[in-house]
Amino acid sequence: MKIRLALAAVAASAALLGGAIGAPVAQAAPATNGVAAKAALDSIQPQPNDAAAVVDGIAAANEVLNKLGITPFTPTIGACTDFSFPLAVGGAVAGPTTPGLPDTPLLGIKDGNLTIKDLLGKEHDLNAVKKGEILYGFVPVGVINDSGDKSGMRVAWFNVNTFKGGLGAPMGGITDVIVDAVEKRISEAGLPEAVTGPAVAPLKTALNLLPSNGVRGGLVDTGSGTVLSAIYGTVKKGDATCFFFPSLGIATAK
Repeated sequence: MKIRLALAAVAASAALLGGAIGAPVAQAAPATNGVAAKAALDSIQPQPNDAAAVVDGIAAANEVLNKLGITPFTPTIGACTDFSFPLAVGGAVAGPTTPGLPDTPLLGIKDGNLTIKDLLGKEHDLNAVKKGEILYGFVPVGVINDSGDKSGMRVAWFNVNTFKGGLGAPMGGITDVIVDAVEKRISEAGLPEAVTGPAVAPLKTALNLLPSNGVRGGLVDTGSGTVLSAIYGTVKKGDATCFFFPSLGIATAK
C-alpha cells in the first residue's frame, strides 16, 4: 500500500512521457568462484577530486548521461540550505550493458555490451547492468565539493507488468557503481586476467573523462517490464545540503 500511494504521482507524471529504453539480450554469466580475475579491475578507481569538473547546464547534464548511454528523464530542481536552487536531470538505461565502455571490435565488444569468450570459447556476460536490471543516473548542475559523501540520492520504482516496486533504492558515485558491478561479474565468472584484463581496461579511461562532481548512479533489479521511476534525494554542497525534487521517467527492462 505504501508503494502504491508513494508512486501514484510517479505513475501519473510518467504516463505523459514517451519512449522506452532497452538493450540487446546476452547470455548470463555462470556463477563460479574466481579471485585472480578480480585483478583486472584493481586499478580502476573513481577520480579523487570530485570538485574538479562542474556541470554547468541542463544541456551539459544531458550530455553526461548520453555519453553513458543513459536516456534522460525530466529535469528537476533542488533547494539548498545555502539558498541556491540548482537544476538537475536523472535518467536510466536497461541491461545488459556496461555504460562508459568503449567499443573494442577486436574483442567483440560493441555498444557497451561486455560479453566476452574465455579460452575455451564459452561466452560470459560481464556487463555492469544485467538483463532485468536498470542503472539509474543523476547529474546536478553546479554542485561542488561533494567528495566526502556520495549518499543521499534515492530511486522509487514500480514495474507495471509485475506490480512490484520499491522505495528508497540507494544511489552512490556512478563510477563506483559501474566498476563495482563489473568487478562482481568477473569474480562470479572466475575468468583469468588474461581474458578479462584487455576487455575492461578501457573502462578506466572512459569513466575518468566524465565529470564526477555530484554525479550519481544506482543499480536496481526491477525485473523485466515497463518501469515507472522517480529519482530524488539529497546531495552535499560543501557545508550545505541540496534536496532535489523527483526527476520522472519510464524505462523498459528486457
